[in-house]
This record gives sequence, structure tokens and C-alpha cells, in this order.
Amino acid sequence: MVQVWEPRTARSPSLGTTVPKTNTIRSPMSDLKLPLPDFEQPPVVEVAISLQFMPLESIRSSHFGLLWNVFRKQGFSRTEDHGELAPAFEDLSATRPVTVGVRLQTFDDAPPLPRVWFLNQDKNELLQIQRDRLIVNWRQGINAEPYPRYVAIIERFRAAVKLFADFANLEQVGEIVPTQCEITYVNHLQAGLGWENHSEIDKVVTTWRNISSDGFLPLPEDVNFAARYRMVDKTGNAVGRLHVNFQPANRSADHRPIFIMNLTARGKPEPADMTGVFQLFDREHEWIVRGFASLTSTTMHRLWRRKNGN
Repeated sequence: MVQVWEPRTARSPSLGTTVPKTNTIRSPMSDLKLPLPDFEQPPVVEVAISLQFMPLESIRSSHFGLLWNVFRKQGFSRTEDHGELAPAFEDLSATRPVTVGVRLQTFDDAPPLPRVWFLNQDKNELLQIQRDRLIVNWRQGINAEPYPRYVAIIERFRAAVKLFADFANLEQVGEIVPTQCEITYVNHLQAGLGWENHSEIDKVVTTWRNISSDGFLPLPEDVNFAARYRMVDKTGNAVGRLHVNFQPANRSADHRPIFIMNLTARGKPEPADMTGVFQLFDREHEWIVRGFASLTSTTMHRLWRRKNGN
């Protein structure tokens, strides 16, 4: 599982990438280019794009200091150390995702390596790197910056992974061999916009109806749910899974009710190179966007000012 934590335009101030704003991408079931659902005011508060790869066994903690010198020039002026994330693999032959446990350390092993965080000055952009993973995060800051769109974040990721791969090659610590691609979107659905309390979940999502068979039960105090969907390509072959988690919460700033809706898409890139990686990222993004639109009500779509998409 990716640890989750978008700028004012489609320009990335950290990695200096400018990209066009577009939401046209291939449909997961078709070769036709169809517009994705697009919202002028989406409830997105955080996005994480993660690449998992074969462990770089030759990397050491000293390399992370050298690596910060590379990314500090790109605007990541802050750093923190955190524990490593365990590998996660989406096994489509299993009934549940397979998560590999903590690595065992023998007396001959080097000490465990950290997962380093490189943050920009505003702390709304985060780069996480460990021996087998690179994650690029955007999160909405205190100024409530608008979501900068997927095309901006994926180009930021593309620039970051190239810098990291070039660094790994220069320092001879290993080659990036992709094993899993993962994207997570975190959405905060605020009370007062189409609903008022947690019992009104039926006004927000399409998967719940506040109907009982005999009228005995009152409206639920709150509801949470989790769902998994197999992602398929245009031929119907499974390429990964979309995980959806929906839960009630209260906003820490003013204790107002919110719903938190997390959507995570994960799969193995084919082929296991950068071409396969970015093709899968695009497909995962499409499943997240179309899945979000399918799971939320048309009333909410109007409030978020949906513009197009099928």
C-alpha cells in the first residue's frame, strides 16, 4: 500500500515540467479515444503515484544523502526519514492481495535502510524513495490549491524516476526493474454539499440505498464499505485491481462531517519496462476516474460541476 500524505497550474515548480491540460485517454475496453469524466471542482485532496521495483541491494544510506543533492536542485528543500514500506503485489490468482512481510535481517546484513522523504518548501509536494520504491505525492495545502490534474503529476513522476534511474546508474547501485505500479486518489466529500450528515450516504454514492425490507430500522448512523474490482484491458484480460474504501469522518479543523473516499489501482506492468509502466499508469488513472464517477451520484456530479465524459 502506498503511503499517501495538486500546484495552481499544470506546471510543476519542482521538476520544471509543463504539460497540456487534457483528459482524453484511451478507454480501458476500447481503442477509441473517449473523454474522461471531468469535474471543475473535484474533491481530490491527495494523489500518490508509486513505482515498485526489484530491490537495489547495493544502495546504502550514504547514497540517499547524495540523492538529496540531486533533488534539492529541483526544489525539494526539506528531508525526513521514515520506515520502509513493505512490498505489495496484486496477485490476480489469489482472493486477496499478497503483501510481503517485513524483511528479516541476519548478522551479516547491512542495517535496515530508511524511506527518505524529500519535500518542497510548501510541503504540498513529496517524493518518497526507498530501496525498492519511488513515490510522488501531491497533497492540497493550507491554501487549498486546486488539483493540478493527472497529466501534471505523471510528468512530475516521469522526471523524478528518470533522475533517480540516472543516479542509480551513475552510482552503480543497480537497474530499475519494475514490478508493480500503483496510483491512489484521496477524496474528501464535505457536508453541506449535497448532504448534511453521515446517514445520507445514499445521496453521495450509487452503491447504497437507505431502504429496508420492513421499515423496522431507522437510518444508519453512518456507513463504511470497501470494494475491489478487476481492471481489464480492451480484450477483457485482467491487468490489476481497483480498490475502493469509503468511510465517514469529521474534519479536524471544524469537526464538520466528511466522507473519505480512497481509490487505489495496482497492477504489474507488461512489459516490465518504462513503456509498460506508463501505459499501466494511464490505465489505472482511467479506472480511478471512471470508477469514481460510477460510484458517485449525479447530484454530486452537478455540484462538482461535471463537464463531460462517458
